[in-house]
Amino acid sequence: MALGLGTVALAVYVATLPPSYGDWDVAELQTVAAIFGIAHPPGCPAFTLLAYAFVHVFPFGEPAWRVNLLCSLFVAGSVGLLYAVARRFAIGPVTSALCTLGFAFSFVAWHGATRAEVQSLALLLRALALFFGLRWLDRGTPRDLFAMALCTGLAGATHGIAAFLLPALAFLVVGRPGWNRPRALALIAGGIAIGLLPFAYLPLRSAWIDAHHLEPTLALGLPPGMPLWNYDDPSNWPNFVRLVTGADFHVAGGFAGFFDFTRYPYFGQQLVNQIAHAYGYFGALLALGGACLVVISRRLDGIALAVAALMPVPYTESYSDLQESERYYVLALWCAAILIGIAFERCAALFELRPRSIGWYGAAVCLVASFVACAPERLDFPLQRDDRFGPDFVAEVRSFTPDDAIVVAAWGYSTSLAYAAYVEGTLGHRTVVVGGPTQYIAYVPRWIGHRPVFIVAFDSDLKIPGWNVRLVKSNSYYAYRLTK
Repeated sequence: MALGLGTVALAVYVATLPPSYGDWDVAELQTVAAIFGIAHPPGCPAFTLLAYAFVHVFPFGEPAWRVNLLCSLFVAGSVGLLYAVARRFAIGPVTSALCTLGFAFSFVAWHGATRAEVQSLALLLRALALFFGLRWLDRGTPRDLFAMALCTGLAGATHGIAAFLLPALAFLVVGRPGWNRPRALALIAGGIAIGLLPFAYLPLRSAWIDAHHLEPTLALGLPPGMPLWNYDDPSNWPNFVRLVTGADFHVAGGFAGFFDFTRYPYFGQQLVNQIAHAYGYFGALLALGGACLVVISRRLDGIALAVAALMPVPYTESYSDLQESERYYVLALWCAAILIGIAFERCAALFELRPRSIGWYGAAVCLVASFVACAPERLDFPLQRDDRFGPDFVAEVRSFTPDDAIVVAAWGYSTSLAYAAYVEGTLGHRTVVVGGPTQYIAYVPRWIGHRPVFIVAFDSDLKIPGWNVRLVKSNSYYAYRLTK
């Protein structure tokens, strides 16, 4: 059944995949996977390694579509695991299937499964860590303890959000006698260490890129360490730490949220809102009830689920640089689906609704209706099959720039251009520079004598002192020709 539900989810995801590359972080990950580059902080090396292997082994579709497909596989795998874990909590097969499908087609899960999204792999690895942690709690098998630690390490090598799973896993580990024996501790430490090995990719690949001068922007006099090819140039220790810790962003503000106790009611409200957006208010009420039940009953496995859902919230809601924060709630929604199943079964027993009786089916229909009625924007997902924003945008840029142009583009647009330049090879001799309109203005005097310079930005009325800025294209973006 777990395999079947995962397959159903995968079939729907594949049927609604965008056919080509996108923009923003999506196009970045699609590009990095194809060229074996280095992604934005924290570098996401495990995702890059897996995506690169998949792109160069799977023979169908263009590289961008293959990365999208890989993310569909990741989320579909987490869907199957959800059913298996729900059954392990003694939730009935029908209820487990309903909650599993509710998660599979929630907005956040479906959205992440149909585009290049690092959180899709982070979800699968964290779900696997919980799965093996629960097996360790049940059976005390050393290989389950090692597998839990290995998946935790790999999740950490995918995205730093994995760190917030550690308290939940600690509940599962210490709940079984023998966890503090030297062999068990060695398995935990060894598994995590092996899982973190993908981080070695970052300095090694960066050094290779530097040695072979692979960054196209080096020819413009720009320093090494530009996005997509070699973000932050982590070939040395200070730059490696800078990339992995996200020192260029306000990461510390996210961690500060844990100590801002006055905002905890707000954090709780945001979590409820995310669950309601995924499962409706009836589902959110059941999830809250399920969390209360497992806490009151002092079940370590249930408490671990609740903790896994809660831990990322203060960071997510306090990190000011975060875009599309709902992505960071995907594991919380995965856990919430199980808590919904626990509460549903308990309520059915309380009202003496026998499984598969008329009353039970009536309650199940209400639950499904709550799942279906929320987030109507999911109806737009099938339209993604015709989404060609990336290629259409690149075609527009080619139409108003000469072949030898230097195009300085904001992050949201530069990643599409980078894919066209480095993967498709359809940008001609144009050079893409990732940055804001004035970020590299000091380099423009040496460029403009030899090559035309264009800027693609969000600014509708761009002015740069000392330069003539002429608007040449206005769409969802603004393109300017820069002259002296």
